[in-house]
Parts: sequence; C-alpha cells; structure tokens
Amino acid sequence: MEAKQRLPSIGSLHIHSLPQSHQRYLCYTRPGPHNFNLCVTNVVDVWSTGFNPQKLEEHKSAHGVQTSEEYHTRTREAFQKAAVSLTVLDNTIILKLSQDDLGLTFDLYKLPITEAKAEIQSVMFQLVGQIYDLQDQLKASEESNALNLEKRMQKTQQMFLTDYDSKKRWNGPGSSPVAKRRLAGESLINPGSKRTKAPTGVSFEDNSHEDSNE
Repeated sequence: MEAKQRLPSIGSLHIHSLPQSHQRYLCYTRPGPHNFNLCVTNVVDVWSTGFNPQKLEEHKSAHGVQTSEEYHTRTREAFQKAAVSLTVLDNTIILKLSQDDLGLTFDLYKLPITEAKAEIQSVMFQLVGQIYDLQDQLKASEESNALNLEKRMQKTQQMFLTDYDSKKRWNGPGSSPVAKRRLAGESLINPGSKRTKAPTGVSFEDNSHEDSNE
C-alpha cells in the first residue's frame, strides 16, 4: 500500500557509529528546491528535523544559511569528511556538523511509530532502487569496455596481418618495387665488388713474334 504523501528522494548518506555504545545510525537528507529535512534512523526508530516552511526559515536565519541547496551542499561535505557528531537523548537527537565554520546544529525528534514505519519503508525501497541503478550502470560499463577491447584487438590483429603481408610481398622473389641494376663485372655473390677474372698465363706466341722481328 502506497503512502498518502510521496516523500522526497534521499540525498546524502552517512553511517555514524557511537563510540561509547558501538550503535550505528544512518543519517540522510531529503533535499528539495524549497525544502530540506534531515533524518537519522537505527532501522527501528526514526528521528527527523521535520522542517515545515516556517521552521526552515527560522533555522536558516539562525545559522546564516541562504538557500535550501546550501543545506544540502554543506551537509554532503560534512558526511564525506565524517565530520558529524550525534548526541542521542530519549526522544531527541542532536546532530552537529562538527567541522563546519558556522556550526550547523540540528535538533531531530522521534517520529510516531506509524510515521517511522512509512519512513523506513520509503528509505529501504529507495536504497534498493539506487542499488539496481548502480548495477545497471556497472553492467553497461562492463559491456562497453568489453566491446571496446574487442574492437582494439581486432584493429591490432588487422594491422599485424597487413604489416605481415606487406613484408612478405617485399621480401618475395621478384617482388622488390625498385630492383637494383647490377653493373658489368659485378660479383653476384658479393654485390658491390668486382668479379675477379681467371688468370690467362703467358702468351708464348706473342713473345716469339716479337723476337723474330728483332
């Protein structure tokens, strides 16, 4: 059964543990363009600022806050730095952003049982919805990375095959695009050097011809 009034989406989240009792509390914000609420729960009870427009304006004036978005920004930064302190009383929790220059302090009041159940139910389903969204984003990212890797491998393989075919054609017999012309008398075994002629010996006929002329 749906709640009569749809609650704003969850903003920043922070899990705070009390050092003296080791009890853990989930702190979260419900930001909006013109409203802001901060809640704390141990998943049994819920404490909330319960700001209505008048109380929100009074709290802004007391802490020098200009807009509701500023609440969300400063609370998110404090959650990220774990700069949060909780004081748990009977029906009240005092939450302070301990490292905030302006010392933002919130008084949170325990909700009635029926409101607390609806709040916890809303929180649980919103958190599960966020988990599903993150899983979908992770799956899409993994599929995209796998596809890009496959494309890179195919491209690399194609480049390798193209280079291999080019070298094969270059080194094949009669495949050189510019054949070097062999000079006359150049050695086939050692290109660039002159081929040595076989010795012919002494021509006795020439010598005899010269002696007769004398």
